[in-house]
This record gives sequence, structure tokens and C-alpha cells, in this order.
Amino acid sequence: MDTTLCKILVVDDEMLVRQGIIHLLDWEGEGFQIAGEATNGREALELIELQRPHIVLTDIVMPVMDGEELIRLVKGMYPEIEVIVLSSFSEFEYVRSTFQSGVADYILKPKLEAASLLAVLKKTAQRIPLLQFDWRGDKAQSADYILDKLVSGFPVEYEAEALQAIFPFPGYVLLLADIGDDAAGGGRKEEWLESSFRSLLQNGDRVTCRRLSPLEGHIRLLFNLDADRREALLTLADQVFTAGIRANMFQNVAVSRTFTELNELHTVYTVDLMKLLDRRFFLPDRCLLVDSGEEERPGPVFDQEAFAAELNRQEFDLAFGRLSSYVSSMSGRRHTGMFEFKSFLCHSMFQIIGMLLHFHYEARALDDSKYEYFRIIHEARHIGETEARLEQFLQDATECVTKNRSGTPAMQKILLYIDEHYSGQLTLTEVAKQFHFNPSYLSNYFALHNKEGFNEYLNRVRIEKSCLLLKENPGLSISDISSLVGYSDHSYFTRVFRKLMGISPSQYRKG
Repeated sequence: MDTTLCKILVVDDEMLVRQGIIHLLDWEGEGFQIAGEATNGREALELIELQRPHIVLTDIVMPVMDGEELIRLVKGMYPEIEVIVLSSFSEFEYVRSTFQSGVADYILKPKLEAASLLAVLKKTAQRIPLLQFDWRGDKAQSADYILDKLVSGFPVEYEAEALQAIFPFPGYVLLLADIGDDAAGGGRKEEWLESSFRSLLQNGDRVTCRRLSPLEGHIRLLFNLDADRREALLTLADQVFTAGIRANMFQNVAVSRTFTELNELHTVYTVDLMKLLDRRFFLPDRCLLVDSGEEERPGPVFDQEAFAAELNRQEFDLAFGRLSSYVSSMSGRRHTGMFEFKSFLCHSMFQIIGMLLHFHYEARALDDSKYEYFRIIHEARHIGETEARLEQFLQDATECVTKNRSGTPAMQKILLYIDEHYSGQLTLTEVAKQFHFNPSYLSNYFALHNKEGFNEYLNRVRIEKSCLLLKENPGLSISDISSLVGYSDHSYFTRVFRKLMGISPSQYRKG
């Protein structure tokens, strides 16, 4: 007798709950099939129209459209579909109200276990006249069940012979198509993708194709092939996805290395292919990404010490050029992660702003807009967008430098000298001698071209350095730190520190 699997749609806004249900049972072995998953009622209605499930298993409290409204609409539009409610104890009053809309049953989330869920589902399925299935539940594990467990990283015991007829060849390649947020159109795209490959594969190609369950906007196809058929498969993939991407069906496609054990499936998917998709940020013009299985040689490393030294010497043209050249060189390189790169870039911009402010350049506007720069960089979809934003930032920073330098080039040299020699017994007379000034003239010159007088500026530099030492060197005593930043009198250091910071050095260290 022909059997019809009972199709189930799982609706819950918590991914862990959905995945817990999906991986709780050997669904096909029990006579069921997961037709899809949705995060709210609106998504569920779109999938119901496409998949026409027999049973909807839904949460009550969800964003966008909650379970109560979903149930009312489903029973009004599709009265033949049965609905089972998932709820917690605190939602029981909501659950009771849903029975007026024709809910078949409910199950409490704290009691969500395989046996109880299966009992409720089988009881509900027996109410559906069109279903014909032997509900004894003594079926062997299906291949889809085993593969779904393997790719998701859930432990599963199975006989290798059970899959031998499906996978007769020694090698495997996992292919991942990114469809973005188009969950409702995923089923149509899956079918198109699988049928396209099957139509191109010939019996003599020694390559088979099997669709895995979709997850998080990804379509996954598993290919079983002879070792020498990888290049032929890549040629087919290029043909299929060129057509699919032109039709706006996919955003990117990633093809894994060849592996020989199905137990590697989870690692290949979650580590290799997801890392490969992460690298597309640096490859904006590449839609088909292929993992060769070989370690890629890292490109040149950014010289952070040289960059910091150039900023400290106010050699801004060199520092800005160094950063710009490095970012430009990143296009096409895949050894760096996207988030690592974006964090590096924001940190470098933060360094630049900090040094401009330290040397009294008019950079307040740049400082005020830094978080907008950071936001745009973190939202950038590819390397080109970050390059454009960095160049705008460097132009703004260059204008800050140009405005200040046009009037006081000597002042910048004096500030740099103080910054490099603050730890010694530095005096106005010594600095005046270094720059061939009369001490009285230097005092007036300093006050004219700087917001602070000589002593005020020197104290601020020393206290800023002492703050770093207090936080980063807990083993140093406060007396030692006062000496390291140029104060011979510990009590005087404490008074100056309290005046500028509002608290004592010991309180600052504890905070």
C-alpha cells in the first residue's frame, strides 16, 4: 500500500527550539516529514501556501504575527490543516483560547520530549483522512535522517551499509548556495538547483547528487563522486550558478574540498564553507567560491609598530599612506576574517583620532563622528565600501593636520619633544635651550600657540602616562610610577593627579 508522509511545519521564534524539534526524531522513520520552519506567523503563512503541510506545530508568543492570529487565519483559510500548540505554563490562558479556533492539541515546552511529542503527533495524524501510514514506528532510519544529524553535528549511530547504495563512490563534496533572507522562495530554488544538476549529470559521470535540509538561508547539496570527477563537477557548478545568479536566485555559492568520511560533514559545513563565505567580503566580484583544501599563503602583515611610531612622530602622511595601501591590498585576499579586518580598521582610525587630539590638532569634529564611521564600516558588505569610507576619513584627518600645521610647525616639534622626554627632569629652561629660545619667550610662545601653558601641558602628558602604568602594571607601586613619569616628589605627583583626574592614584587603580 502506498504511504503518504505527514508533513509538519515548525513555527517558533527561538532557533534552538526549532532545531531541537527538528533533530528530536527520525521523522521519516515515524511517518512524518519536516516541511519547513518559520520564526513567526507571517513567515508560516507564506510557507503554508507553498508546502501545504498536514500539521502546523506552533508557538503562541512570537513577533510580527503571534500564534493566536496564525491559528485563526490557518483554520479559516485551510480548515483541513491540523494545528498543535507549543506553550509554557505561563501561556496556558492563551492556549485555552486557541481551542475555540479548532486547535487539535497542545504540548508544554518543558515537557517537550520525543515520546510525548510523537504520541501527540500520531494521535493528530490519525484524524487526517488522506494519510495512509503504518504508525507502528518500526521503520529503519532513513538516509535523510542520518544525513541531517551528521550535517547538524548531532550524534547518530548508523550502519555504513545503509548508505552504500545511495553513495557508491569514495569522495564527497558539499555545495552551499546562499539565498539570503528569501525563506519563502527557498523551496522553489532548491528544486530548481537539484533538477538543474540532475539534468546535466549523466550515468557515466560517476557523480550523484542529494539535497540536504535547508538551514539559515542556505541550500545544501551533497555530491558523491569518484576522486577524478571533481573538476567536472566544478565545471557543472559554474554553469548552473552562472545561470542562477544572473536570475537573482542566489547571492553566492561555496564548494567544499573533497572529503572521504561522512562524519566530516558537520566540520566541512560549519567551519570550511562558512569561513569561505566569510571571505567573500574580500572577493566582491567572485560569486562561485571554491575550497581547494590547501592552506592559503597569508599576505603581507600590517606593520603596527611602524604605524604607531609614524603617528607619534606626527609623520601623518606616511602613516595614512601605510594604512591606505594595506587596505587596498586586501581585495582578493582570503587569509583574514571579515570581522577581524573590520575591527582592525576601526582600531586604526581610533588611534589616528587619539594622536590628533593628543597633539592638539582641531579634531573634535572627527572625534564626534567616529562612531558613525565605525557603524558604516561594520555594516559594509564588501571591501570596496570600507576602502571608500577609509579614504573619506583620511581626507578629513588630513584637513585637521593641514589647518594646524599652516600656523605653528615649530610648536608641533616642541610638543613631540616633550612627549618623548617627559620622564626626565624636564624644565622650561631645558626645552628653550634645545630649541634655541629664550625661556621667557618660549613661555609666551607656548601659551600663544597652545591651549595650555608649558607646565600644564607637561603635567597632563605625565598624568596620562601614569594612568596607563597604574592599569597595566599592578606590581608597580605608586611611588615607582611617579618616578617613572618624571616626578621626584611622590606627594606632589598625588596632588597633580587628583587635580587633573578628580581622584587619587590608588582610587584610580582600584576603579
